[in-house]
Amino acid sequence: MQSASSRHTTTVAVVGSGVAGLSAAYLLRSGHDVTLYEGDGRLGGHAHTHSVATDAGPIGVDSGFIVHNDRTYPLLRRLFAELDVPVRPTEMSMSIYDQATGVQYAGGRGLRGIFAQPRRVVDREFVSMLLEVKRFHRAAAEVLAGQDDADLSTYGHFLADRGFSDYFIRMFALPLVSCVWSTGSKKSLDYPARYLFAFLDNHGMLSVKGSPQWYTVQGGSRTYVDRVAAALNDVRTDSRVTNIVRERNGVTITADGHPDRRFDKVVIATHAKDALTLLADPSEPEKELLGAFDYAVNRTILHTDSSLMPTAVRAGASWNYLTPDPTEDDSPPVVTYWMNRLQGLTGTRQYYVTLNAPDRIDPSEVIASMDYEHPVFTPKAVAAQRGLKGLNTATTAFAGAYHGWGFHEDGCRSGVAAAAHFGAPW
Repeated sequence: MQSASSRHTTTVAVVGSGVAGLSAAYLLRSGHDVTLYEGDGRLGGHAHTHSVATDAGPIGVDSGFIVHNDRTYPLLRRLFAELDVPVRPTEMSMSIYDQATGVQYAGGRGLRGIFAQPRRVVDREFVSMLLEVKRFHRAAAEVLAGQDDADLSTYGHFLADRGFSDYFIRMFALPLVSCVWSTGSKKSLDYPARYLFAFLDNHGMLSVKGSPQWYTVQGGSRTYVDRVAAALNDVRTDSRVTNIVRERNGVTITADGHPDRRFDKVVIATHAKDALTLLADPSEPEKELLGAFDYAVNRTILHTDSSLMPTAVRAGASWNYLTPDPTEDDSPPVVTYWMNRLQGLTGTRQYYVTLNAPDRIDPSEVIASMDYEHPVFTPKAVAAQRGLKGLNTATTAFAGAYHGWGFHEDGCRSGVAAAAHFGAPW
């Protein structure tokens, strides 16, 4: 006959239902008693799909996590495969529109996109920039070929030391980073160059050819969120966790709308800064490492106003970047995602998701507004990443995209690692 203690199922609280929390909860559900806490009224974090009414019926339009690929998202793809999540191929072209000079071009759409404005064929400055792109790729590869993995010299220093032109920096180098990481152009100069190039190389973005195939989730990213949720027994939305008290053999969770509850273990799958705030008694290493991460807030609008798209038709791309006013002090990036192109949405109405331009969009065209936060990877933050795994204990594990490059695969990977730490490997 088994004793009561031998029959005890380990209880685990997972705080946060972004991809990190969902991945951890999904793996822990077998063999553990899992409770998922989410402060918002919906699950998913940056996996955020809006139901939009059309003449042909409702469609799902994403506004946060949109794309993944078949090369650098292996764990997310595995999760999708297990859940039978349908995906469709898409393309990842990107345009640059410099309103100060009127220059417009698109990468990833062949020569027609590069020379979306035919007069640029005889624009010496523009053609010179294109030649600098190849030199940039070679120089970045040289940095990666170096042996110093701890090199935290910045992107700005790299561009200056290698003598890239101001035109190239404004029209290519800064948009490349600012657009991908949703951060201001000046802040992007502070990113560690080697760290940045490792990501770009991993995603096939340090060469003209060789990019992976990109995909979107059919019906929107909520498809996978709903399927993970359906596999869990105890999911609590509108349940903001306000305090986590750790004791010798467990933790006590305080959450809005619920009595305090004791668990054996907790996965804290939030932004780093939020994880630090939740802890009643953060250790000095937790203060140092979790406190090393800053976040950029991006005001995000789902809308149907085409005014922020390139005026040159052939420059219209999946991602469309407006260069900032050079007189403004590091304003956040203005990027417009063309959702019809990305998600394969049919019909004549065009849908866009724009970051950081709420005053430039016709209010009558706005469908939804929200804020998303993205980690800013300064040298301090990248150095802190090396110690994050060491914060995990017998009762506490941390997860979140800040453990990697800040993308959906990084969040998924951190959730998988947290589950494995508590004895639930994939």
